[in-house]
Amino acid sequence: MRPHLDLDLDRFPLHRPDSADYQNLVDAKRDDWTRNGAFSLPGFMAKGDADKAAKELLSAFDTVSYRHRKAHNVYFSSPSKSLPTDLAEPTLFTSHSSLTGDQLVGTAIRAVYDWDPLCDFLRRVMQLPALYRMADPMACLNVMSYGPGDGLDWHFDRAGFAVTILLQAAEKGGAFEYRRNLRSDGDPNYDGVRRVLSGSDDTVRRSQAEPGTLTVFAGRQSVHRVAPVLGGTRIMAVLSFMEQADYQYSAEDRIRFYGRGQPSDAPVRGI
Repeated sequence: MRPHLDLDLDRFPLHRPDSADYQNLVDAKRDDWTRNGAFSLPGFMAKGDADKAAKELLSAFDTVSYRHRKAHNVYFSSPSKSLPTDLAEPTLFTSHSSLTGDQLVGTAIRAVYDWDPLCDFLRRVMQLPALYRMADPMACLNVMSYGPGDGLDWHFDRAGFAVTILLQAAEKGGAFEYRRNLRSDGDPNYDGVRRVLSGSDDTVRRSQAEPGTLTVFAGRQSVHRVAPVLGGTRIMAVLSFMEQADYQYSAEDRIRFYGRGQPSDAPVRGI
């Protein structure tokens, strides 16, 4: 059963895994993933449907979203003696409004997330033995709204990859910026991190996706940010998939990211 959206299944036939077109798509995106640590499906969601999916959430952002405002370091960690003092301090700042998976039941973007062929396609491209939608009812799917002055400052991800769909682009600002492979498991490259944070790394790349684009990005070793929005509103969905079937956040993590430790038993419908 396909989502109630006009996904471009002619260009991206995720529903036909036995077809030659499907295998060609997997091969092409696997090559992108191997070469670049990222791949995208531009126009995966028709622009008009991306607009509808964003507008469906506007009243919920006004009434039940969590306003996240936090100073942090690039590691999203508490100050630690294991880090250099200048990198351990919370000198960066992130702000946005967010809706969680338990609040998005019945919405268009939730239908895309729950569509089984998407999860299977991602698994095949990244050549993973197993992949599951995240078990955590709140963290599984988040939609973030960034208004003027908001942004997601420089950071590394905990997970090996992130899956996003841009629903609405900012009118000005709000670009995705990243420095690929800045560190490795054996080398934290603190000097390289300092160069990015000071704006002196000229290899930082900038991307402005079109609404409806699905992007997969390996962010554990590549530092990245959403630059401050200067006009309009940027709305982005983050779809969480895990190699572990039962992975959930702790109550403490939920409170830190969403302001509450337990999911709502009254999902927002007809937003």
